[in-house]
Amino acid sequence: MTRKPETYSFLFGRFVITAQAFHRLNLLDVYVATLRHASGRGVPLCPLDRSGKKPSWQARNRQTTTHLDRHRTPFWIVTEPDLSRTTILLPEEY
Repeated sequence: MTRKPETYSFLFGRFVITAQAFHRLNLLDVYVATLRHASGRGVPLCPLDRSGKKPSWQARNRQTTTHLDRHRTPFWIVTEPDLSRTTILLPEEY
């Protein structure tokens, strides 16, 4: 059985991770979450992202998804509307 390759909705731009997120999160889980985020399979944080009319990056909104690492630590991945930067941070840092 062959697997269909993943397709991604957008490019990330520059990656940024906050110091707290870097020290508290499992980086392998962060990597997997960024792939999920780019493919549109992350859990949208903003109700505008859930509208289903068009992807938030096409509506010129931030693409924001929420994830948990293996220790159940929540974190967010935020891609700017112009796709120039993707930031990984903890919710309390927003």
